[in-house]
Amino acid sequence: MNIGSRSAVLRRRLKIADWIRQHGQMRVDELSEALAVSTVTIRADLNYLEEQGLLVRSFGKAIAAKVSHPRERPSGEPLGKSLAMPMLRLASRIIEADHVLLIGHGELPMQIIPLLAEIQGLSLILAALEAVPLARHLLDARIHLLGGEIGPDSCSLEGSQALRSLEFYPLTHFLMQAEMLSSEAGLLLASKAAERFCTAACRRAARRIVLVERPALSLERRLSEIPLTLLTDAIFPTSPSTRSRGVLAATGFVLLAAEPGAAAHFSRLHLQTGAAPGAPP
Repeated sequence: MNIGSRSAVLRRRLKIADWIRQHGQMRVDELSEALAVSTVTIRADLNYLEEQGLLVRSFGKAIAAKVSHPRERPSGEPLGKSLAMPMLRLASRIIEADHVLLIGHGELPMQIIPLLAEIQGLSLILAALEAVPLARHLLDARIHLLGGEIGPDSCSLEGSQALRSLEFYPLTHFLMQAEMLSSEAGLLLASKAAERFCTAACRRAARRIVLVERPALSLERRLSEIPLTLLTDAIFPTSPSTRSRGVLAATGFVLLAAEPGAAAHFSRLHLQTGAAPGAPP
């Protein structure tokens, strides 16, 4: 399937999901007639949307999923501690002595700071003002704050000066946050500023780790997203959906570790005995 065909399929599925959300339920034949495609095509679309937690199939029709479904956590709502901490533990195991770690924008990456206290010789580069007091209080490490303008959240440092600041640091690791993985193997970010920053940081760091807030695959396309292939490691709060695992596998990611009943760590670094930590894939 070429890019144009994939985009048409995504647009149709988004439209179906939106209609069912508005009307509560719709029949397969109604959708087939309205979209001028076969019932076989509609059933395939509904199977996909059901897997993403957007609807429920029932006797020739599709019913909108309840708001309480775990995949329907409102966008922007922070992960609870029970989901966030296993992700952060997996991420902290990647960081070793004498590494230079850049902690990107967002609340989730900043929460790793207490888990870094035992790492000797660590250098920490911060991209958010509110992370400074926490790092100074908890860590015996070299702590640096990027330059740049203060973003709309009154905390993040961004803009051209922040991007130039990255050039002064020999980054070994970069930790970032993304909302979801898209079916086009992109990572959905909060803003264009975040996209520019993360792209620049990924080009500087040897190992690039993303904390993905949601395990389902997104049907959304955004201007603010970066290719999954820019990252070496992806950590999810729970086991990703079947579709998400398919996208991960297609881009070279394999499951490395999982916290019991919780977070899952996928990596493109197919480590071999004697491989250097942080070595590019």
